[in-house]
Amino acid sequence: MLLLNQYLINEKVLVSTRTFFFRDVAQLVEYSSGGREVAGSSPVIPTQNLIDRWGFFIFYFYNMSQLFLPTKYNPVRPITLKGKFLVGLVRFLFRIRKLLGGKDWLHPLKGHHEDPRKMTHRQQLYFGYKYYFRAILKGDKGAGLEQYFQSQGAKFQKIDNAGNSQKVTLSAGGDLMPYFCITSEQCKRLWENCGDYFFDADLVVGNLETPLNPKKAASYVPEVMLSNMYFNANEDMFDVFSGFGKFKGYDVLSTANNHSLDQGEEGVMETIAYLEKKDIRHVGTARTEAERDAFPIIEKNGIQIAFLSYTFSLNALVCPEEKSYLVNHLLLNEENPDLSLIVHQAKIARARGAEFIVAFLHLGCAYQPYPSQTIIDNMHQICRQAGIDLVLGGHPHNAQPIEFLDIKDPFSGRPKQSTIVYSQGDFVAYDIHKWCKLPLLMKFDIARVNGEVMLSDINAKLFYNYAKMNNGKVESMQFIDYTQLKINIALLSDDSAALREFEELVSFAETFLLKGNLEPFLIKEEGDGKSNK
Repeated sequence: MLLLNQYLINEKVLVSTRTFFFRDVAQLVEYSSGGREVAGSSPVIPTQNLIDRWGFFIFYFYNMSQLFLPTKYNPVRPITLKGKFLVGLVRFLFRIRKLLGGKDWLHPLKGHHEDPRKMTHRQQLYFGYKYYFRAILKGDKGAGLEQYFQSQGAKFQKIDNAGNSQKVTLSAGGDLMPYFCITSEQCKRLWENCGDYFFDADLVVGNLETPLNPKKAASYVPEVMLSNMYFNANEDMFDVFSGFGKFKGYDVLSTANNHSLDQGEEGVMETIAYLEKKDIRHVGTARTEAERDAFPIIEKNGIQIAFLSYTFSLNALVCPEEKSYLVNHLLLNEENPDLSLIVHQAKIARARGAEFIVAFLHLGCAYQPYPSQTIIDNMHQICRQAGIDLVLGGHPHNAQPIEFLDIKDPFSGRPKQSTIVYSQGDFVAYDIHKWCKLPLLMKFDIARVNGEVMLSDINAKLFYNYAKMNNGKVESMQFIDYTQLKINIALLSDDSAALREFEELVSFAETFLLKGNLEPFLIKEEGDGKSNK
């Protein structure tokens, strides 16, 4: 997440325009977002030109009105009055830029790698465009990704292993993030409809996308992300993440992501110590070089499963050269990245007896329905070179399709299938971007079949992250089963805003996720409480 105000101001169209109109809008964004005020500037709009001043307000409030009209894939739903004002202002700036010849992106921006340390102004503007102004509704131009992913569901063949004693169930959730409303009071009903499903597995895993340093105050994701964000969770928040102790909790958490260094080296150390205190294995960060290669390999029901984790970015931060082990940081969003660390650790995993390798890969681009071709190519190379059995992707914040890739295992030489989940989206979080409110929870059966360990079954559930509002504040949050809500939409009948939001999410899911991809694995609840696929 980036300083949008900075790149809006720095964008050539705004910089080169010297009229009162653009100068003061840029200053107002800088001022309102809490950024450093430009020397000699004032957030107050001059009164010397009444026509221009009133023209500004008329144009602004017209565009604000567009924010609330029910348009398909209007990307965000602000909560507070301040949030609505800031989002409206940013959308207003994008409308102006479009009128002056700004590019209307229909496809993802080619070469966009989303690393703040390297992003051009154009790439930064594109990020803001798809987050605040207009959702990207297509895959890479000319790549045919829409048709490609629609054909993937048929490539997985379920294996009947009922009664197999050598079988492990693995539940996987997406990103756990420190949003302002993730509190025990606001989330007391969060797990009512999905806690049993998610935590009822031999192994439960997820991505802890925040440091947790109990010695420091919590640092939340702001409602409107117009400033640098350095996260820190607290113990109450982690209690929410884990289901309030009502369920078994997590067995393994990935700690390698673009926020791993938000609280510096101390944050890495304290997070690891906290997870150890909770008897939760971590992977992706380490206190020493030796610890980095001591990633977890867990034996369950006679099957050895290894867990690896890597991130494409640390935002604007870097590990000290002599302490690169702190976070497994690889340039996974760029073409032809160095994959030697993944291959090295996969070899260690097999040497230590691992029969199945799960890799958490924090990569890709946020708020897009499909991964880019570069990400797809890199995923394929990772699976082929390291023999990864199951990839759990994170970072895009909205769910993305899955892929089944036929490979030859680099260690045994035997043919097998790698399963790639490009993104499960946000999990316990509450982004104002609508697509983030449909987390994908997955449950995998890992079984020994004819002497080989492989995936024998895949189950998936989509949940609507519903927030009940009261006077512009989140009163309570609750996961509601997607298929049940489609059947009984009356559950939202007294909340018109949530109804509109869910209608868009249904369109999103059925356009980009379910058709030929996730639909064969989706669990549907019947009226008698039993489930089927």
